[in-house]
Parts: sequence; C-alpha cells; structure tokens
Amino acid sequence: MPESVQKFGIIGGGQLARMLVSKAQQIGMQAHVLSAQQDDPAAQVTRYWHQGDANDVATLKSFLEKVDVATFESEFLDVEKVKLASQFAKKDLYPSPQVMGLLQDRKTQKKLLDDSKIATAPWIFVEHKFQAKEVLRTLGQEMILKKCRFGYDGYGTFKVKSPSQLNEIFESPDSYGYIAEAKIKFKRELAFMMIRDRSGNTLSLPLVESFQENSKCLWVRGPIRHKRFRKLETQMKNLLKKINYVGAMGIELFDNDDELLVNELAPRVHNSAHYSMDALTHDQFLLHVMAVAGLRIPKSNTQQTKAFAMYNLIGKNLNQNLVQKDLFYHWYGKQEVRPGRKMGHVNALGSTPELTLQKIIKGIK
Repeated sequence: MPESVQKFGIIGGGQLARMLVSKAQQIGMQAHVLSAQQDDPAAQVTRYWHQGDANDVATLKSFLEKVDVATFESEFLDVEKVKLASQFAKKDLYPSPQVMGLLQDRKTQKKLLDDSKIATAPWIFVEHKFQAKEVLRTLGQEMILKKCRFGYDGYGTFKVKSPSQLNEIFESPDSYGYIAEAKIKFKRELAFMMIRDRSGNTLSLPLVESFQENSKCLWVRGPIRHKRFRKLETQMKNLLKKINYVGAMGIELFDNDDELLVNELAPRVHNSAHYSMDALTHDQFLLHVMAVAGLRIPKSNTQQTKAFAMYNLIGKNLNQNLVQKDLFYHWYGKQEVRPGRKMGHVNALGSTPELTLQKIIKGIK
C-alpha cells in the first residue's frame, strides 16, 4: 500500500459503504465515513465516522481534508458541490466528480454510449408533456419514461401506456428532464462489473443473470455465457479509458439473443456483484478500494467454484433457526425493517447457477 494512502474516505453511509469499509480495513487503511446518522450501516463498523450533509460544500471540504483519497457510495450527489469541495481541499476523488456528473445523468450517459457505438435502447430526451405525448403517439405502444437524474430501483421510471398517465407524471415535472425509450423485448436481464485502476489496468467480473421484483434486484446467478459478451467487454474497456474512469462500474444489460443492449451504467459498486464476496478471490469492494487508493488491481480473478448465486433479503429479517452452514449471510445493520428495504443478502456456491440459486431459496424459506 502506498504510504500516501492511509486514510480512505467514503461519502455515504449505506450498505455499500459498509462493505467498502471492511475491505479498506482489511488492507490496513483507516476507513472514514461521511453520513447523516450514527446508526447508518457504514457508521456502525468504523471508529472514523463523521456526521454531516454530503451535499454541503463546507462539510465535504472538512471531510476531504481528513483523508488521503475518497470515493462515493452512490452517484446521487450534487457533483458541482463535490467538485468545489475537492478543489478547496486539494484531495482526489474517484470516480472523478467530472466523470460522475457525466454518468449520473441518463441523457449524457446515453449520449456517451451512442458516441462509443455501444448498443442501447433507442431513446429521446423530453422536457415537456407535449413532447412525451408526441413520442408515445409515434411509438403507438407502451414506452418507458425515466427521470434523467436520481432514479434507482424503479424510482423515477414510469411505464406509460396512455396520455392520461403523462398528465399525472408532468403535474410536477422534473427540472432535469426525462429520456423516453421504446419498450424493449428481451429474454432476460444480465449484468457484469468492470474495475479500472489509476494506471489504466482493467478487470472484468463474470457475466451474471439478474432478476428484478418490483423493480428491485431479487437474485443473481452465474456465470453466464453469451456470444456477444467479449465484444461488449472490449467496447466498455475502451469507454472507461476514454473518460479516464477509476473504480468499479456496474453494467446492466438486456439480452435479446442476437445482441446485448446496455440498459444502464452504475458508477460504483453494485448489487449485481455482491456474489463476489464469496465466489471470487477478489470481490468488487476490495477491487474498488484498491483502484481508488492507487494500488494495482490483479490481472485475473479466480472463481472459487463452478457456479454462484446471490439472493437479496428485502423487507424482512431472516429466521435465525434456518441459518445453514453452506450459505453465506451478509447483514447491513439496518435497525428498521420496511417493505422494499434491502436488509441483507445471502450468497452460495455450487455446481450450476440454477441449482445454486435453488439452494439459497430452499435455505431461507
């Protein structure tokens, strides 16, 4: 570990930050967390917790001055304020605020994919209700309307079948606008992670299948093979180089047999790769910390067994009487159980993706 990086900062205090904390600590770093509440998942597992608003320039500056380098838990921040704070504090953040700003907005993210000749769902930017109605009329069928910013787990995404739905959506229009997409017919949803370090070394994690319930990831299984994956992997490697991306990126896909369409880029560690905590020699959280801290990421990542799976525990705690030794349980330390809230996840290893997923389902029911 470079002597200059001893204090690793994480902006955000949720479960992703909690898992980043453990990996920074694993390689001998102090893990500093900036979040609002002392009982936030990440605040519970480090002595270096700092209370504050991540969208306040003075608070951010003060936090960054206490660390050697920092990263984001998620892209849902005011990147202009983050940029100012990092300039005042003279500290680096990865991914950079400039890159985060490019990727946190669906309009600029889509344009980046188009410019890089990476297949994605056809789209158009809309700001006003009359534009959205015209797009719906042109398509003549259901369309998907997405807020350009601050949408996740289905929030800010609307399936529109009639003009009356648009009247309701645009009662309080979003100032950043929307993108409208034709509804895509696909066989399944896939995903993979790519990590790039500061020296430009890039590593991909296995391709996986993900399943969403109520717009939230319920389970993941893999590895999955697809004839178009290597081509897309090369395209994404070139894109990350083009924007000088540093850190982990989640890449969500639609599989329609003939091609892989990129649905969304998530500039951070991602739910679809939680399986890596038990299935790979280097998990996504460790790789992200290494990349951000200036360490060289490995050239390869060994898979522990033939197959793996992950299942999210959403809106419920596990009956401890059902805990099985061949399953791996990861809890987020959240105090309140609410419908739709991710409380933890369970990983398993096995012989095939299908059987491994079934082992989890059987073990937690």
